[in-house]
Amino acid sequence: MSEYVLRIPIERHVLNTRRSFTAVIQDIREALGTSDADRQLRPRTTAGKRAFPLPRVNSTPTQVRLIGIAELEVSGSWGREAGAGRLIRWLVDMPTASGDLVRFLPDAGASCPAAILVQQIADDGARLIYDSVASAVSVYQDEHSLTVAREFDAEVLALLRRIAAPAG
Repeated sequence: MSEYVLRIPIERHVLNTRRSFTAVIQDIREALGTSDADRQLRPRTTAGKRAFPLPRVNSTPTQVRLIGIAELEVSGSWGREAGAGRLIRWLVDMPTASGDLVRFLPDAGASCPAAILVQQIADDGARLIYDSVASAVSVYQDEHSLTVAREFDAEVLALLRRIAAPAG
């Protein structure tokens, strides 16, 4: 047996929004399709017509290549202090990117699917937290994997920024 430890600097992106926690959660669910994640894997069109509606963010149709793998109510399952806000964690994936990542760098499987944490904050606002996949794989110094991870991060962060932006 052998064991070693890699020290990996993680870039954590934190977005605070005054949008209601409920609205943020609803937009994530609509964009990722976490209630029916497998439908996102089917083709978006059938004979030139949309098979089902596009995901929406702030009620606007959007193309998202991410899929929701799981939605976990962290605050409900682990308990919380009185007055603490809710915590919901999503596992998200972009199958083409994660497939490339693990093909060239198997250790990247520890970072994909990635996690998004949404925390309810004061005045019913929300905090969205995401740890960069590119920062997690940067220690391996593999340019191809780093490029793919940056694409993955860009997709997640674009979605989170759209969701955190004020509606309208």
